[in-house]
Amino acid sequence: MRRHVALLAPQEACGLVAGTENHAAAFLPISNELQSRSEFRMDPQEQLNAFLWMEKQHLNLLAIFHSHPQGPQTPSATEIAEFFYPGVTSLIWTPVSLRAFDITREGYTEVPVTLNEACNG
Repeated sequence: MRRHVALLAPQEACGLVAGTENHAAAFLPISNELQSRSEFRMDPQEQLNAFLWMEKQHLNLLAIFHSHPQGPQTPSATEIAEFFYPGVTSLIWTPVSLRAFDITREGYTEVPVTLNEACNG
């Protein structure tokens, strides 16, 4: 995931993380339709394909990831307003960190995240 984010910089990268319970099994990069340095919108067909693949693999959506190549390290007001996946973690990659957040309409709460070697590459 880190490599994917770095390859797309300075544009925002985005995608999904699938797994069971709190253990990631796969990350699924999705094209950013906006090709922007400060916003993302997942390609709808790629996103649908990712959800269908998860279903066939008996995996759940654990997280949505995207990058903030120029910061900030926290969710933006737009991301909070447009987040429609209650119970799904939002991962934000910056050049210096990976942070995880639970987002609600009222704001966000940071939650712990642990990278394993497969995600760290």
